[in-house]
Amino acid sequence: MGLAVCVGCGETKEGAFDVCDGCGLDPARGGTDRMLQARSLWLSERFFSERELAELGRKLRTGEPVGYDAGQLSQLVDELKTQKLPVLSSASPGCSIVTWSLLGMLLALAAGLAYLYGTWKH
Repeated sequence: MGLAVCVGCGETKEGAFDVCDGCGLDPARGGTDRMLQARSLWLSERFFSERELAELGRKLRTGEPVGYDAGQLSQLVDELKTQKLPVLSSASPGCSIVTWSLLGMLLALAAGLAYLYGTWKH
């Protein structure tokens, strides 16, 4: 995703939704705080140059106010509501236990029906 600044401590990080190495802030935690995610996305290369991000990070580190664009944040919150970002998904790839259980039951049912059909025919 590119360079970003942590909204919690102002440290530079690789992506807007990455966990901050400086303070441990995780914008993707559970996918519930859309405003935190919008602020995190706003403080990224998507909206600012590397030089501007360095200045915003300095302001956050020294406690100076950072003026967030309320209109832009509102648009980002709406955008985030309609997208499932991979960083927000904690599910592992592949089939879930429920899927494997259903598949196992279907195979057992098919085997049972095949057995009954075989014994009924003889």
